[in-house]
Amino acid sequence: MPDNSQEVKMVPVDAELFEAIGYVIGARQLYIKFRRTPALAFQNVPGFRYEGLLNAPRKDAYYNTFIKDFFISKPAQLPPQTQF
Repeated sequence: MPDNSQEVKMVPVDAELFEAIGYVIGARQLYIKFRRTPALAFQNVPGFRYEGLLNAPRKDAYYNTFIKDFFISKPAQLPPQTQF
């Protein structure tokens, strides 16, 4: 979960597996709100991976190829004020 000083701004995306993504630069944390499973926070994700996911024409494929099995993840409870 992000610390209270860094709100996660979630961006809606067009993907089959997930509906929104967010990134906290200072913490290098990528947040993904999935459609059918709980949200996850991925640790030590470089900014270019977030940008790549955000700009990928096939976001599900990008996630499966470059993020899913490459970064440690943990369940994330997104703050209620998170907007997307």
